[in-house]
Amino acid sequence: MQAMPPLPQAHRLPPVPPKAPRPRHRLSPQATLLSLGVLLLLAAGVTFLAVTWDSLPVAVQASIIATLAAIALAGAVPASRRRLTGTAEALAILGCGLLTVDLYGVRELGLIPPSAIDGLTYAGLAAAVVAAINLLMSRFAPNVITFGVATVIIGQLPLPLILADRVDLAPYLLGLLAQVVITVLWSAKGTRVIRITGSICAGLVYSALLAVGSARVLLSLIAIHSPYDRPFFDDIVGGSATALSPVLATTGAVCLAALTGVGLLRKITLPRSLPPAFGECLCVAAAAFTVATCLPQLPAAGRWLTTGAATLLAVAALLRPRRTGVLTPVLEIATLVVASVNLLTCLALEDLRQLGLISAIVAALSLLAVWRKRLPAPTAAITASLATQLAILLVLADGLFSTWTSAITLSVVGGFSIALACLHVGRPLEPALLGPAASAVTLAELLMLLESPTTGTGIVLTIAAAPLVAYGMRPARRNAQLIAALLLIVANTAFVLGAASTTIEWYTVPPALILLAIGLLGWRDQPSWIYLGPGLVLGLVPSALVANSNEDYLRSTFVVATAVTIILIGVRYTLQAPFIIGAAVLLKIALWQLLEVAPLIPRWITLATAGLILLTVGATYERRLQNAKQAARWVTALH
Repeated sequence: MQAMPPLPQAHRLPPVPPKAPRPRHRLSPQATLLSLGVLLLLAAGVTFLAVTWDSLPVAVQASIIATLAAIALAGAVPASRRRLTGTAEALAILGCGLLTVDLYGVRELGLIPPSAIDGLTYAGLAAAVVAAINLLMSRFAPNVITFGVATVIIGQLPLPLILADRVDLAPYLLGLLAQVVITVLWSAKGTRVIRITGSICAGLVYSALLAVGSARVLLSLIAIHSPYDRPFFDDIVGGSATALSPVLATTGAVCLAALTGVGLLRKITLPRSLPPAFGECLCVAAAAFTVATCLPQLPAAGRWLTTGAATLLAVAALLRPRRTGVLTPVLEIATLVVASVNLLTCLALEDLRQLGLISAIVAALSLLAVWRKRLPAPTAAITASLATQLAILLVLADGLFSTWTSAITLSVVGGFSIALACLHVGRPLEPALLGPAASAVTLAELLMLLESPTTGTGIVLTIAAAPLVAYGMRPARRNAQLIAALLLIVANTAFVLGAASTTIEWYTVPPALILLAIGLLGWRDQPSWIYLGPGLVLGLVPSALVANSNEDYLRSTFVVATAVTIILIGVRYTLQAPFIIGAAVLLKIALWQLLEVAPLIPRWITLATAGLILLTVGATYERRLQNAKQAARWVTALH
């Protein structure tokens, strides 16, 4: 036998080398020395201006500081070309700092008096000078980061400071928007650090622009509806807070800024941690908020326009196909903002009619959402029904609808929900329809009890019971017919009480017919006492008890005729309940008439009749006993 070859040994994989730790960025000795040197030199310049202001003329002091700044700025150029990066950056920072100190000292030491130029304008011009010099130096030393960063940061100050007291808010916002556009476009051509700095500065200015514009329009809306606080708002805006023209101009500026911001986002790379379309949604949200607070300020149809705008946006968002992109979240954010602002405005102003319209629109939109498969059918059914009920209650509180109209409308809503439930038996939609239906009918009945507790109650319950009968026709929902019967009986009683009738048949015969109809429809396969007994007892027994042949012969005649009829029906169809109830009714009528006639008959006739009956029974006792047993067995065999 040949020896088996040795099995190959498994080769172990080499261990995964540990990840190298990320290098720590520590401050080098050179950077430390340069930073301390720049700080000391800047402190020396400030001290020089503070100490020698009364020893040397202001012009001489300004010239000295300017010369030092020029030397520092000029020295950064050769240092950069010789790749002395740290030295070049330190000299650039020193030059910018000395130039800023020099311009500040010129103003504070009186070389340029306040009477010649106001403070904001001088600050803006000084910032423009510093930004322009840094921009110029960035051309000579493009590798020095300080020049580009200083240009971007300081360049944000001149325009806001110069325009602050010279133009209205709308032109001021447009000026800031132009500055944002210039900053983004210019910084996009620079290094990575300049691009990041430009994006941050432009984002801050842009956010302030949107916030100031939106706040101005909101203050105007609050001032319109707060006459006692209007002087305070007038002081804040520096004029009439309720004037419409500035509000429209500001709204236009914010909308233009939002559109421009959406376009500029293509030039900026946002952090990956932010969700998709975050910038676009932020711009659109600001514009939507401003428009939603502006429209209610329009005369006559202001809030109606806001509701219409929110509805159109919602319809557009629902009709848009489901796909990725920027437009879908933008539409959803705009819809949410406009609808929320409109709802809060109507709540604050207690505009019940407008709130009712919003509720009705929500009901319609929920149905549209189901059609577009954006919302589950049960959720949409509950939302639509409850929103409709809320709309009816709101317009009732507003006085647009009367109590009668509101109660009838609520009962129709409940009945319609029950009718829809008939088409969805055994599905999740069924309980979603029946729950709001019960709520609608209950609200309708509560309202009607306040207005018309008799006739109105009958109408409401009849409307609710009609579709409930159809719902109970389903084999699995047969018990619903009992609820329908109860509602119809209560409705009949309410109608009779409203008519002030004293005839007992008005209270018993219609409910009896209802019970008979429901028994025949739903329980025909049960014993006759179950589906016929309650109706026959309710319809015949009360009338038989009060029947009096002397005074009420018409009632007695109809009771006897009805009893004979149901006895014949019971015999024909072998039904026990009609036979026994009819026989009992006839027996009562016969005994009552006998008791009425007995006092008028001579006593010897009564005694003779009793004797003959006893003799006859005694003579035929065995036969009569056998007949009685047969009759009992026959009655028992009935069902």
